[in-house]
Amino acid sequence: MPHRNQIDIQANWGDCDAAGIIFYPNYFRWFDECTQALLRSVGLSQRSLRDEFGIVGTAAVDASARFTAPVSYGDVLRASSHVERWGTSSFTVYHRFERSAEVLAVEGREVRIWAKLEPDGRLRTEPIPEAFRRLFA
Repeated sequence: MPHRNQIDIQANWGDCDAAGIIFYPNYFRWFDECTQALLRSVGLSQRSLRDEFGIVGTAAVDASARFTAPVSYGDVLRASSHVERWGTSSFTVYHRFERSAEVLAVEGREVRIWAKLEPDGRLRTEPIPEAFRRLFA
């Protein structure tokens, strides 16, 4: 079973649209927050990835979401995240957000690349080290 991390997210008034439900771009911001929390749960951060692995970070190259139940201000989301798939130089993080009573509200995925910064400023991918993969096994 892959390593999983959970955090709680408080939905606030400022996260909502005119209908009083969470404005959908906030979920993508929260996906990133969950991915950073997943890294922290194994003792890493984007900064430590630079120091330990010599990369610029794990850039998101694709993100998707499926919305199944509305969320409004005052609701607390239990967000669970794990690495769902490994590629050679990319990995997919799966996020599941549940509202109270374990009601699935949103599930989403981010595809992230192992990104190296070239001297000319361009990003290129590199193979993900086995040491990084093992942290999430």
